[in-house]
Amino acid sequence: MGWGKLPALVLVEIYGYLEPHDRLQASSVCRHWRHTLFHPRFFEKATFIVGRKHEARNAFYLQHLAHLVSATSIIFDSGSTQAVQRAMEILMTICSTNDRLVSLTLRPTQSQFVLPRQYAADNFIHSGLIEPIKKILGRRNPSLQYLNLGCCEQLAVYCSEFLRALACPQEMRLLAIGSVKENPGFYYVSSLEASLFDKCTNLRLLSLDYDFFSDELLRVLQLLNLKRLILHIHAFDKNHAGTTEGAWRSFQEHNPQAELRINLINACEAIKYLHSHILRESMPLSHLKVLFCKNMNPQAIDFISQHYNKTLKSLTWVDASFDIEEAEFFYLTSDQDPLVMMAWRCAKLEEIVLHGYLLDVHNLVGIARLRGKNLKRFEVAKFDLLPNPLLVSFLSEIKRLMVNEWHPKRDKELHPALSGCGYSSDSARDKYIMEITQKDIQELEN
Repeated sequence: MGWGKLPALVLVEIYGYLEPHDRLQASSVCRHWRHTLFHPRFFEKATFIVGRKHEARNAFYLQHLAHLVSATSIIFDSGSTQAVQRAMEILMTICSTNDRLVSLTLRPTQSQFVLPRQYAADNFIHSGLIEPIKKILGRRNPSLQYLNLGCCEQLAVYCSEFLRALACPQEMRLLAIGSVKENPGFYYVSSLEASLFDKCTNLRLLSLDYDFFSDELLRVLQLLNLKRLILHIHAFDKNHAGTTEGAWRSFQEHNPQAELRINLINACEAIKYLHSHILRESMPLSHLKVLFCKNMNPQAIDFISQHYNKTLKSLTWVDASFDIEEAEFFYLTSDQDPLVMMAWRCAKLEEIVLHGYLLDVHNLVGIARLRGKNLKRFEVAKFDLLPNPLLVSFLSEIKRLMVNEWHPKRDKELHPALSGCGYSSDSARDKYIMEITQKDIQELEN
């Protein structure tokens, strides 16, 4: 029997011993070997990047791999009508040809889709996105286990429909339905019944908008054995009941392994009330991101360092430098800097990212002395540092205290949204927000 007539089962076993590059070379032996290469064992994941230069690869993937993969990601520019339409076409093709999918991730560049003018927005989204996603959620054997909506505001509105569509809610392990709002001061809030999570007993990560959060929902979530809960906060609604200390205490008792991550996104009002109306002492807060809120709240930092000193691992507080005059600006130069106190109190703190606020290098040295050996990331911009005749000496001291190679970021090293050279565009900020909020999810997704 010639090599070209080896049974497919034997060939698959042979391929299994080879590295991907060697497997690809071996498949060039003959048509039979090339055909056998396309086996689900070797193609578990496919990533579609929508764009002209990726179109040939996308077309190949759709023809040969779309029905094989168990996980797929679709990355696209949501500010382009053509890209949105192509992303929908890819999703619908996968929905109609693939019965193996257990993981679906959408990665738009912005939270809102730009849609073709000739289509009614709701109908277009419903037929091109909502229905295909619901169809995938309604499948069994295998059922979908990972769903990441990419912080899309227009999809988050349908979160109740998605949960009701789940054929096997007990199989869901990751559900990222938290969003980023285009207009944080005015947006539609749909309803979400806490009981829809009752059967999601294997859920490990949940990303959700704070608008849906309540004591009732916490009582349901405490029974799910969550590892990570991510809350997105946009606006401050005085009519929102929020959550109580008792509900969080009960949640923590039932889920001692759970960590809470809070993202305040363009939340210019909510940041003022963070310590008084949102945070509760028994929250298992591990990560806090404050993104473009145009306000530094030292009372909130002090509250966090006092009550989360055993859980806090990461603080990111970011504003664009050109917002200084617009912001209620706070100079981190006081005798008792709240960030230095945080570095002293919080034993697990390993990441500090600060942008958009003038910083006294004395305080940065203090932080480095307290946490330098444990800080995996300590990021500040060079143009945010206040002038000081001993600046070079102080920076050398910080560099010496840090375990990893360290220097204040130069402008060219920063994301365009944080650049000190002129005004960054709204799209640059949107991309930065989408990227940084997705990192919380990708860590467990991978």
